[in-house]
Amino acid sequence: MSYLQLTYRFIIMVVLILSAQSVLGQEGMLRQKITVDFKEITLGEALDKIEKIATVSFSYSSKKTPVHSLVNLQLENKPLADVLNRLFQNQNIDYVVVENKIILKPADPAHSNAKYTISGYIQDENDGETLLGATILVTSLGKGSISNTYGFYSISLPEGHYQLKYSYIGYQDQYREVDLRADVLEDIKLLPNISQLDEIIVSPDDSTTNTEHIHANAYAIDHETVLLKTSAMGESDVIKTLDIIPGIQLFRDGSTFFNVRGGDRDQNQILVDEAPIYNPAHFMGLFSAIIPESIKDMKMYRGDLPANLGGRLSSVLDIKTRDGNLRRFSTNGSLGLISARLAVEGPIKKDKSSFFISGRRSYIQGIIKSADADIDKLYFSDFTAKANVWLNAKNRLFLSTYLGKDEFSTDGGIAWENKAGTIRWNHVFNSRLFSNITFYSSKYEYTLVQSPDFIWKNHISNVSLKMDFTNYLTLTNTLKFGIKLSGHNFNPGNVEDQTGAIPVGQPFVPKRNATELSLYVSNDQKINDSWLITYGLRLSTWTNIGKTIEYEIDENYAVVDSTIYDTRDSYNDYGNLEPRLSLTYLVDNKNIIKFNYSRAAQYINLISNSISPFNNLEVWMPASVNIKPQVANQISLGWFNTSPDWQLSAELYYKHMENQLDYVNQASILLNPYLEAELRSGDGKAYGLETSLTKRSGTLTGTISYTYSKSTRQIEGINQGQEYVSLWDKPHQFVVNANWKSSPRTTFSGTLYISSGGPITTPTAFYEYAGRSVPIYAARNNDRLPVYHRYDMSVNLRLNKSLKKFNHYLTFSLFNLYAQKNSILINFNKIEVDEKFVVPTNTLGSNPVVSSQVFVYNIVPSISYSFKL
Repeated sequence: MSYLQLTYRFIIMVVLILSAQSVLGQEGMLRQKITVDFKEITLGEALDKIEKIATVSFSYSSKKTPVHSLVNLQLENKPLADVLNRLFQNQNIDYVVVENKIILKPADPAHSNAKYTISGYIQDENDGETLLGATILVTSLGKGSISNTYGFYSISLPEGHYQLKYSYIGYQDQYREVDLRADVLEDIKLLPNISQLDEIIVSPDDSTTNTEHIHANAYAIDHETVLLKTSAMGESDVIKTLDIIPGIQLFRDGSTFFNVRGGDRDQNQILVDEAPIYNPAHFMGLFSAIIPESIKDMKMYRGDLPANLGGRLSSVLDIKTRDGNLRRFSTNGSLGLISARLAVEGPIKKDKSSFFISGRRSYIQGIIKSADADIDKLYFSDFTAKANVWLNAKNRLFLSTYLGKDEFSTDGGIAWENKAGTIRWNHVFNSRLFSNITFYSSKYEYTLVQSPDFIWKNHISNVSLKMDFTNYLTLTNTLKFGIKLSGHNFNPGNVEDQTGAIPVGQPFVPKRNATELSLYVSNDQKINDSWLITYGLRLSTWTNIGKTIEYEIDENYAVVDSTIYDTRDSYNDYGNLEPRLSLTYLVDNKNIIKFNYSRAAQYINLISNSISPFNNLEVWMPASVNIKPQVANQISLGWFNTSPDWQLSAELYYKHMENQLDYVNQASILLNPYLEAELRSGDGKAYGLETSLTKRSGTLTGTISYTYSKSTRQIEGINQGQEYVSLWDKPHQFVVNANWKSSPRTTFSGTLYISSGGPITTPTAFYEYAGRSVPIYAARNNDRLPVYHRYDMSVNLRLNKSLKKFNHYLTFSLFNLYAQKNSILINFNKIEVDEKFVVPTNTLGSNPVVSSQVFVYNIVPSISYSFKL
């Protein structure tokens, strides 16, 4: 044997001996016995203690290891391997020993044990109302989920023992230990936290999984926020509460019209229990239609719509009404200067079924008649009713309705009403698959009466069947899919007599019908501790059907022919693919970055050329041969800094819109069979920056926000084809909203608004005719109203010294505290006579035409009384 061979064999032997010693040393390290007693300490602290007890060293990434999760472990004289296996059992951690170091790494999901599911509903302990968006946290993993819009939750985990934490804003946290060896069905009942009952939240929901709430793209507003916010004449107003949210602007004083991120007002959808409400205005827009006490949950989606929502470009306001108290009868109500509200709820069969009924009626007619005004009818009213039935553990049924009406009449008059009804069936197929089937009908109708033989009516209505499914695949992956079929009917406005016939000599505006089919699928996935992604696709199709008349319009917008389609004839189709993407990155425990992209299509259009904030005389028209569907592509990028008490956010957005409608000058909208020839279409764009700072707990809560935004249109045939600002373009908006709970019985609220004036069209020149100055309008939206600013304040006082079964309150408010005269219109068609501005009746007069401004509010003091029983 050569020297070289001996040397080679010696080296091999040394390596084998050293390797064996290393292996034996590693095994010896894991076999050493230790005693641990960990009670409510973090995993990181537990690892530090083991390092000292066992004289070992751990290596791990704090980003990939849940070092802040709480652990409890008591073991006496057990091998280190057993201690680590028990410690890491539910932490999703594997470990390996390398060179006397214990290296921790995330467990491979492919090697996980069989998974089981815990699911159920989360409810209020006192009244049985399900809690939407409640948080379920697996404490050992630092991961969790939230309950859906019906309070249902589902979490799938490997076999093992877990601690779950259930939490909801304003409620006491609840912890449950679960030994998961099979699927578990468990309903959770949370107790309200009395000390937080009056806290107000206007922000993405606050919870230990705040990342997931921000990822959902929704702002949540509860009914207490609506009740506390100061409003005109003390009338709590759902729609006018929205303007404290960045990116949302009300049109002008005295209006419920609002725009979101530069879109037109018909691009906003309002849903009440999933049924659309087309006109939320009462009393010519001074008040909005939804009764605040009927609201269970209200979320605003500002353009970044999830795939299950569609049909509008800019926003969806999703309102869920109360289910009704399952355990006892209760009532609440209020009495204000112009209206009274009352709500009653209670069990039909205790813990099995319930009802909720609320109503509102104005009595302003009596006040005005007392001033000898010649008015036959002047009122508005609302009615909301709902029944909720738990058929069994897996089936639940809802029936709900909403009716809202306004009427104003003297010799003639106007009236409008919204009607909506919904039937919903929740079914749990198994612990992971949840479904909801909805059938609803909705109608908005406007009537103008000049005489018994001249009654102008228009309406829009639809009937829809919708099926939604949610499959909770894993703790980090949820699949949603569904289908919706709708039928739409449009009456753009026709004159009838008392018999319903069209009077001789009156034009007939063709009525329209259409069907709409939508399919969607989306996937919510938590990639790791830092990344969340939601990706989805919505397919929408639109088909125009008879009976109707379609007019052919040439390139000069002249009507050249017409075609009559019989009942149920399909004659025109549109289809759109609408991808949705939401990507959220958790930088650390406080900082979140979010990116969104969405494409949306809209097939119905509101036709109105009035800039008056009080105009409800409007026409709805469908996409058809001459009107293409509106389409919008929107991207946004946001940064959020969150804590239990504060949230700071900044979000950039850009939106490009196609097939935006506008009207030629002096367009004729009413009783015009050739209405489509008055319309022009083109592109629009909107972009901006939204910032806000929100304080969410303590005696002082509120939001400070600033928004910079631009909204423009470019349409051939309008403004000489040049780009112009839209009617909704208000570049600057600054809002401060604050609520101070000065004592357990007293809360002060105040809101300051400052914004750019809205666009208006003013004369670019004048010419003389018959001794008069006649204005010339050469540019669209070429000027602005003065800067808008207003401060409102109110104080809410609980009259009883301590909370009891019966509680009652007084609210004092001052709307427009310093009496700012904010203009809503500027006229250029009046002359000044005896210090009054009037439209001239004598064209041969010598008084010059002057501009005059119109405003709605001076200071408006009010008082209201409310109670809860």
